Amino acid sequence: MFCALFSTCVKELIPDKNGYKPEIVVWTILDPDSTITVITTGNRGINPEDKVNIPSIDFFLYEDSLKVETLFSQKISSTEQIHTFSHKAQSGKKYTLKIFNQEFDLSATTRIPERMKIPLNLSLTKGENARLSYSLLDDPVQSDAYQFDIKMVNSGILRDSLQQTILDSEYVYIENFLNFDEPSLNYNLLGLNIINTGNYTYPVSDLLFNGKSKEFLFTISNPVSKFIKVPRQLADPPMNDLLECKKRFAIVRSRNISPDYYKFISSENQNNGIFGTPYFNPTNLYSNVSGGLGLMAAVSERTDTIWVFK
Repeated sequence: MFCALFSTCVKELIPDKNGYKPEIVVWTILDPDSTITVITTGNRGINPEDKVNIPSIDFFLYEDSLKVETLFSQKISSTEQIHTFSHKAQSGKKYTLKIFNQEFDLSATTRIPERMKIPLNLSLTKGENARLSYSLLDDPVQSDAYQFDIKMVNSGILRDSLQQTILDSEYVYIENFLNFDEPSLNYNLLGLNIINTGNYTYPVSDLLFNGKSKEFLFTISNPVSKFIKVPRQLADPPMNDLLECKKRFAIVRSRNISPDYYKFISSENQNNGIFGTPYFNPTNLYSNVSGGLGLMAAVSERTDTIWVFK
């Protein structure tokens, strides 16, 4: 998931009249109880020899200003390299990454948000356009931004709608939510439908509800009937099969992202929102890496399940 965003952070630099200048790009997203993986690459120039090739450079990891691990003699080049610390990140902790040798000196810092708490309310109505409500209490101390990924899972017996023969006795059909009712007032940004945030919604900053309770509303299909139509893949002409649901439940993934991650997504969105217009110049993607390019950020995620029947 994070590697997909990495490509948007890698910005090839155009050599000026003084020649090619090598730049290191760093990408790392921390989450609690996971080892810390750092992805690096480098810019390229016009000439084939204009590329980053660092045979040996050291990585230092600090937790709340205390050095916890070192990776010696790492390689960085213009192709993607992966560097993994064995130390597991913890929520609420501040982490600093330093990358250093005689030629390069990079550093970046982020803090992992506290673990997301059990929602104040998590409910789901019935109907083709059912309402899923998720309420949380925002932390007044942290600067938070929230994202959601919601899916309805239907599993049961799939039958040919014409011949009534069983096609699959343990078929699983997953549907994404239909709509996210968050007002654009909470975004204040352009081109919200263009941004690529994977399966997650565009992040909502707590600027308007800092320290208060907040309800998020989604539209999702939760029909009253246990029978639903499932589009048959690669059918020509298009046709549906009939799924008799034995189980149905909604999976709600919510996450709190660090301010650095929010700023990066915002800057990427501004770039996409003004693309092709003659009135604006492209904005630079946000980077918190001193001495280089890229991003060091963090997320804290939780998963909840709403059972409809089982």
